[in-house]
Amino acid sequence: MTLLEFLTALEPRGALAVAIGASIVLYTLSANIAWAQRRPRGGRLGRLIAWWHTHWVGRAVGELARWVYYLALPWTTLMLGYSTMRALGVWGMDWLAPAWLFGLLALGAAATIIWVWRPYARAEHPHAVDESGWNWARHIIEILYQEAHWAFYRCGPILWLDDFYWGSFFGLLLALLEGWSNPTVRANAQDITRADAPLWSGSIAIISAIIFIFTQNAWYCLIVHLLLDQGLRGVIGFPRGHTT
Repeated sequence: MTLLEFLTALEPRGALAVAIGASIVLYTLSANIAWAQRRPRGGRLGRLIAWWHTHWVGRAVGELARWVYYLALPWTTLMLGYSTMRALGVWGMDWLAPAWLFGLLALGAAATIIWVWRPYARAEHPHAVDESGWNWARHIIEILYQEAHWAFYRCGPILWLDDFYWGSFFGLLLALLEGWSNPTVRANAQDITRADAPLWSGSIAIISAIIFIFTQNAWYCLIVHLLLDQGLRGVIGFPRGHTT
């Protein structure tokens, strides 16, 4: 029996649980393998790893794998009927009724982020953008990946509990637990000069969950994420990504 046949044989909610569980396991394995390879190795294996990380073939396969993980996996569960566009918050929602609330939440999120993060940026040199080497276009792609990933983890609990409120918080907990399974995240969180990357992602994840609870609209979450990550970096004092 193939994996697709196994998932097709399951009840849709059970199949969605398997898909989300597999996503978490895959992330954990990948993060721990990457952590184990952080030091240069000698011999044939070391040369193969170095080639894979520097050659365009390895980079292309890595980018394709990330696209499959962050976008194709949620889309596949949707096409197979395991999740719904309503639970994902990408279709069938009311745009006008929560618009005023969305505006208030966006302003509140911006004010809170500036209030919390500006003193940190002044006290410690932030590393997240410096070490990523991403330009503005790549930052937008990564934000899209994150929001799609968080929406995927929310949709399962929302459908299982039939509750947008508790389902969204349960999905947030899954995302945070997954992030903590990454040894790099744990190591950075323990170093105040490098803690900005995991803490920033965690802060945005919480804000995204709160906005989704009140608006049930993943596109609103994406808009606020873009505003906070791209629009407020200069105000906060974070360096901007490279523009070349």
